[in-house]
Amino acid sequence: MRKYVAVLFVVLLEFPTLWAGQTAQQRPASKKSSTTKPATPSAKPAEQPSKRAYVELSIGELIGEDANRWTDKMAAHAAVGGFVTQITKRDDGDTDIRICENPRVVGMDRAHCIMSKCIPKIPCEVPQVGKPITVKGITRYEAKVGTHWWEINPIEQIEK
Repeated sequence: MRKYVAVLFVVLLEFPTLWAGQTAQQRPASKKSSTTKPATPSAKPAEQPSKRAYVELSIGELIGEDANRWTDKMAAHAAVGGFVTQITKRDDGDTDIRICENPRVVGMDRAHCIMSKCIPKIPCEVPQVGKPITVKGITRYEAKVGTHWWEINPIEQIEK
């Protein structure tokens, strides 16, 4: 039995080394000389469109999920559509955007609305109140005292 445990221990210690050896790519040695410079500086690569997959959910589907029991329907990245009913700029630089199923909802109706946030590190164009939008970003459940609602925080993209 000890022999098997010792062999297993050695194999587990070598596994990261074996894994790294399979994924590492060797790069050719640089043949630049210090006396020659390129005529033009290298151009920055063009921004690539996001290839992230967003699960499309309605506000009702997102609200209907139990935050304590994650299901296969839920995903960390979701696209949720609705109407902008309120925009609030915060002192920390965040912009809160309340999105509801109906543009006439007044206040934060947790049964028909979600919150979404633009953050300074991922700025977004602030939409107009009353307009339909789809926000794409990270889903989370805000469970602070007095809140208890679903959010898209931070917003990664807005489609108007």
